[in-house]
Amino acid sequence: MNPFIEQLVIQKMNRLTSEELYKYAEQYDIAVTKQQTANIARRVQNQNINPFQPQGQKRLRKILDEEIGATLAARLEQQFEQLAKNL
Repeated sequence: MNPFIEQLVIQKMNRLTSEELYKYAEQYDIAVTKQQTANIARRVQNQNINPFQPQGQKRLRKILDEEIGATLAARLEQQFEQLAKNL
């Protein structure tokens, strides 16, 4: 993965708001509540999680499992992998 793209994604995650996350969820037809997106955004902000590295993927997956459940988290992980392949 291009380091520049990775850095942009990390920066975006560090500043992600619950409103933005909720809009992304609607855009990709992901059934989450506003409270869930608020919890996820709060836990991801300023954490410098790199979703392109195994350790970052584990951290993000743990957060998603706890906030939205393992089934939906797995679906999101698959979608992210597809998006990452296209970058």
